[in-house]
Amino acid sequence: MVHLSPQRPGRNKLPPVIPGLSIDDEGRFLVHGEPVTHARTLEALWRGLEPGEGGGWIVRVGRESAPVAVAGTPYVVLGIAESPGAIALLLAGGSREPLVPETLRVGQDGLLRATLASGHPARFCRAAQIALGMLLSEDSTAPGGFRLSLPGKSWPLGAE
Repeated sequence: MVHLSPQRPGRNKLPPVIPGLSIDDEGRFLVHGEPVTHARTLEALWRGLEPGEGGGWIVRVGRESAPVAVAGTPYVVLGIAESPGAIALLLAGGSREPLVPETLRVGQDGLLRATLASGHPARFCRAAQIALGMLLSEDSTAPGGFRLSLPGKSWPLGAE
């Protein structure tokens, strides 16, 4: 057991530890606040992630299940991949989905979001937002203030 000495004036407090499983803003699975780094464990966690009964999220592996603390959505876009006329979203957990441009929107917090083929919302991490931001242009007529243009077509971004 580790004993911590009381906080002294002028010293930084330790960050709060989130109990159990959680997914942070950058799409990382955490256990008691520490990132999970083992590849096969991460694969099992992402594969077992599902909506919980009555809301929230759980991870189910075999007959075992555990709640997962998630602020908003567990689906985080880590990057994008461009191809002629299309953009793929690279999601935390290793999956890849085509971007449906009509679902792209700007949240009140300034973060980009999109809806996945599953119907679940996805939030862009900083790196993915910067990458997609390079393809956006300002558009004062669009609800979200921006427009995504790909060869032959463009879409105004929605707003939340």
